Amino acid sequence: MRRVVRALCIAAGAAVLAGTAGDLLGAEESPQQVLAAAKQSFDQKDYARARRLAERVVEGYPASPIVVDAWLVMADSMIGAEDLSGAFEQCEKLLAAHPQTKHRSAILRREFEIGDALTVARGRVLFIPVTRLQDGVRVLERVIEHAPFGTLADDAVFAIGEGYFRNGDYEGAREQYDRLLKQYPNSELVIRARVRRAACNEKLVEGAQYDLRPVEDAKSDMDTLVRMSGNEQLAAQSRELRDVLARSDYESGLFYFRRTNIEAGVRYMRSVIKRYPDSEYADRAQRILALISAAESEEIP
Repeated sequence: MRRVVRALCIAAGAAVLAGTAGDLLGAEESPQQVLAAAKQSFDQKDYARARRLAERVVEGYPASPIVVDAWLVMADSMIGAEDLSGAFEQCEKLLAAHPQTKHRSAILRREFEIGDALTVARGRVLFIPVTRLQDGVRVLERVIEHAPFGTLADDAVFAIGEGYFRNGDYEGAREQYDRLLKQYPNSELVIRARVRRAACNEKLVEGAQYDLRPVEDAKSDMDTLVRMSGNEQLAAQSRELRDVLARSDYESGLFYFRRTNIEAGVRYMRSVIKRYPDSEYADRAQRILALISAAESEEIP
């Protein structure tokens, strides 16, 4: 019996050694050699081993000139293993430990990609699917904080807007597109942000019948895009929004007429004619004003 137990123990020990043999580099191995082994494991998609080896360099040789490279391998290994939050934490620790590193842009690029990925990621809480949008927003906001005027800042703002848009938060998305247009007016994303903001306003119009501010904003965006592109489809959408606004003023005028507030009714009708001269409601307003004018003339002795 003892022989059987001893044999089992030996077999178990051999299995453990076999599982870790790849990490057991010789004591004389330099940090450069350990890092090279970590990179090789990463290339072979053995992310767990790559992370362990890179972590040995980070923890064992903090003053080494290659420690930042090792830290990046560790973060990349976590990304490869889909541990995005952990990878972001490592990037943050790396920036805190080496704020002036020449790899700063590369680290921020990784943080941006992590944040962008998190905005579309899904998780589960008690078997209920949940989004990781807010985790992504938190990461992208850190990218902006680290370099508010860097090459990734406008991309991060736009990515936040896209995350809100995908999740149906059109108010939140519109705020981000507005933020990009105000803070980064020279960004290559300006036109895309205008298009997206117009789409947000249209979505908000559908759910806010009595609040016409989104309609006005949408029409303004559409008019700008029509001038920039000459696109007839956008022009047609702009005319539809114009009619929505014209109808609102026209019906407000009718409301005051019914209340016998002629002055207010006339004011609204004139507003329709002035602001929306090409709409059908401008023609209706003209006819109503003509009737009122004719009625007033008949009453003059």
